Amino acid sequence: MKKYLLLLALICCWQYRLHAQNLDNIGQQKPVTLSGSIQAQGIFYNATGIQDRRAPFTYYLSGNPTISLYGLDIPFSFAYSQADKSFRQPFNQFGLSPTYKWVTLHVGYRDLSFSPYTLGGHTMLGAGVELNPGKLRVGFMYGRLNRATTIDTTTQALVPFSFSRKAYAAKLGYGTERNFFELSYLTAKDDTVKPAGLKPEQNYVSPAKNDVMGYVSRFSFLKHFVFESDGALSLYTNDVNSPISLDNGSSTILNKLRTTFGLNGTSEYYTAFSAGLGYKDKNYGMKVKYKRVDPDFQTMGAYYFSSDYENWTINPSGNFDKGKIRFNGSLGFQHDNVKKQKRATNHRIIGSLNAGVDFTKSFSVEAVYTNFSDNQKAQTALFADSLKIVQTTQTITIMPRYMIIGTDAIHVISGSYTRNSMNDYNTFYSTDASSRSITTNQYMLSYNINFTKKMLSAYINLSNTKLNGQGMENSYKSATVGANKIFFQKLQTGLSGTFTDTKSQGGEDAFIINATGNLGYRVTTKQLLSFNMFLTNNKAKTSGPQLQPNFRETRGELSYLLSF
Repeated sequence: MKKYLLLLALICCWQYRLHAQNLDNIGQQKPVTLSGSIQAQGIFYNATGIQDRRAPFTYYLSGNPTISLYGLDIPFSFAYSQADKSFRQPFNQFGLSPTYKWVTLHVGYRDLSFSPYTLGGHTMLGAGVELNPGKLRVGFMYGRLNRATTIDTTTQALVPFSFSRKAYAAKLGYGTERNFFELSYLTAKDDTVKPAGLKPEQNYVSPAKNDVMGYVSRFSFLKHFVFESDGALSLYTNDVNSPISLDNGSSTILNKLRTTFGLNGTSEYYTAFSAGLGYKDKNYGMKVKYKRVDPDFQTMGAYYFSSDYENWTINPSGNFDKGKIRFNGSLGFQHDNVKKQKRATNHRIIGSLNAGVDFTKSFSVEAVYTNFSDNQKAQTALFADSLKIVQTTQTITIMPRYMIIGTDAIHVISGSYTRNSMNDYNTFYSTDASSRSITTNQYMLSYNINFTKKMLSAYINLSNTKLNGQGMENSYKSATVGANKIFFQKLQTGLSGTFTDTKSQGGEDAFIINATGNLGYRVTTKQLLSFNMFLTNNKAKTSGPQLQPNFRETRGELSYLLSF
């Protein structure tokens, strides 16, 4: 059995995606180490008033061992129950990045990032190198970005269909972490060979290619100022086999670059640019950032991009009186339709503010405010008012806290008030804005006491939530009480109960009790035996064929955990 597990582990090792390893201290590391945990668990279940939601008894045996070979971690996982048996090595991609002094090699599956727009974290199967002698920054990576899909022989379907895509990326830069400038380049192209047996109706995907040139920079000056910027130009050809050539009416940029990059009539170009200027001293900071991304911006070196937007963002922050007064905020102005190609333009105002004040060592108040406004303006006469979006969402939270630290006990009293509102100002359906608005008010109050020497703690939490708007009026009131105690440094105990009273516009009123009890005995520092009990009791205040009936559920869990 041991030989079988060892052989299986060695086989799986060749499919693992390893992290970078520093070869400078490899002689100081242990050749082989084993860590992780194994857990055995039995679950008892009973329900009355409703149909059982799970089996009366289930058991599990699971584990997450990790083998370390000279500092390279290889995780495994297994699970065994009466319904399922599995053993898997969760990362079925192998790769490593050994480092020696200023040289790093990349082999196998790697997800490097040269810039957000060229090679920006996309997984690549290949090989590469990064050189950082002094202030020089050099990088190169070549490999496969996508594997070609194959036809499902049972359905003859390709979902989704993609070509084999290969690419190489390079970067060249100079500087330190505080001051640097880097240029990067990515060229990627699909294999033009389609899989055999492709039906005519499936022959709709064409091989594409992409060339992206980008830069990343950061400059610190005058001690407190930082300027950051990145940008890219992406040339994307949707069909490399297209016989259509660029005409004289095409973009000047495409015409100038068509010979160098082999562009044709299906080629497009996209730009992305961002820049930010920040100031930071001991007590105050400010950053202003601008970003613009063309509509439908595409790059084969990253998985996803938000496109077609332009925004300005201002981020102030402050810290005064040795941190007793602090705040940070953000105010952004954004709009889409940057090339005026849509029938309407969305203008958004996004703001947030976090502030806190410590009035004394015991009493403090935190406050949070957020605002999101969306105002859609028509750009053409053919735009229906019924589709117009004019909305504002606001959230405000105030959280006071009072703490008393005594020799025997620590008392903490805290509360919070949160108001969330969504207002719809489109008057097409109704001129009464209140009929289209939704408001939620939530009040919370809690008290915690901790007897440190006795290893005893207790708490009580009260909450009240009210939801109003668009013909709805729901409320939820709840109270939670609980306590935790440790005996003999090894036996952990806990008990808690939550009582919830719900009222809704539809008449689904109920009183719900959720109770939890737990015991945990630490046999040794690496062994834990525990038992948890859960009870749910739902009592409906109203009855009807469409309403939830009265029911009770109990669940017990007995488990043993071994860590190594």
